[in-house]
Amino acid sequence: MIRAQVTDRAALAARSPSELAMYLRANQWGVRDRDPSGIVWVKSVDGDEFEALQPNDVGLRDYPARVRDLLSVIAMVEDRSELEVLGDITSVSMDVHSVRAFPADHGPGMISLDDGVQAYESMRNLVVAAAYAVSAEQPRAVQPTRKPTEVLRFLREVAIGSPAEGSFVLSVHTPIPPRLSGPPSLFDGDVSEVFESAEPFERRVSLRLYDAVQAAHNAANEALVSAYGLDGFTGAISRGVSANLCEALVGLGGEAGHPFEMTLRLAIARPLRARAFEPIRFRRDHLPVLASAAQELRERVADEGVLIVGNVVRLHREGTGSGEISVAGMIEGEDRLRRVWMSLHEEDYARATNAHQEMRSVSVRGDLVRRGTRMYLMNPSSLQLANDRDE
Repeated sequence: MIRAQVTDRAALAARSPSELAMYLRANQWGVRDRDPSGIVWVKSVDGDEFEALQPNDVGLRDYPARVRDLLSVIAMVEDRSELEVLGDITSVSMDVHSVRAFPADHGPGMISLDDGVQAYESMRNLVVAAAYAVSAEQPRAVQPTRKPTEVLRFLREVAIGSPAEGSFVLSVHTPIPPRLSGPPSLFDGDVSEVFESAEPFERRVSLRLYDAVQAAHNAANEALVSAYGLDGFTGAISRGVSANLCEALVGLGGEAGHPFEMTLRLAIARPLRARAFEPIRFRRDHLPVLASAAQELRERVADEGVLIVGNVVRLHREGTGSGEISVAGMIEGEDRLRRVWMSLHEEDYARATNAHQEMRSVSVRGDLVRRGTRMYLMNPSSLQLANDRDE
């Protein structure tokens, strides 16, 4: 292991006394003495006592040097590099989800450009899926493209972490409000549910993300040995499993479908003693199962209230009355061209015919389903021409 040392004065100066104190307290250091300039912390390890001085005044000229000395002692006690310890101190008030990918065709810490971009986008989609599952009143197998304001606000708070040692590692850091009172009291029932219900939205998203990924992992394992493969996924919708989440997990494996593992480390500032979080490891054979589950969920369950904006590229009907059209355009919330089929009653079909003849775009809202390679808009309504919409 590389025992990297930290000498960057700016990085050292950026660590506040409260962050240092929270880290030391959470790792079983005890206070021996204190004064306005600093706190003396002690810890016994295998019969040896270690002492560390934590500076209290960020205005001291040598504050970075004192943090550097403290970091050196902690790294020695924990048998880790200073860089790792500093990273944990930095995230003392953050829940950290990390994904460690194992691409076979690249050296440690590297991944192909396309797979790297896809991994970051998939990680974002994973967070979005978990946040929506927490904010929604009713879990959904296929989440809508339009997300609530609460989810969008939450996304602006989540940050991407810096790369770490080992295989390709990416992480997202979620700021968590500190706990100012004691843990919630326990009563009869599921202890984990009691604790989760008392947590702020940010922490509930972290827990839902881990639980949903674990549930998807279990369902994939079950599908590999069961004749009723989809049942495990539909039965886990209440835990946050959705087509969106399964697709995000597949994306983390890249085009080559490399294995990966996910871990969760809760913010030290808000501990949760009732839970343990073991790494969740996905093998190559899990990924095709997840992809199939996502496709089946989308085919069976409609994405409700989707808006399509584009041009009518095909018209078909027998005689008069209702007919079928296809629109090539954009689905709200996506950035690529799609072709969507739909059946319209006579009035809307006539409006679509005019739009086609006049080369004007249309908008229509309905419930989107996938059937094989085609996408269909069920229950289409409010078909409008572009100029009508502008007016």
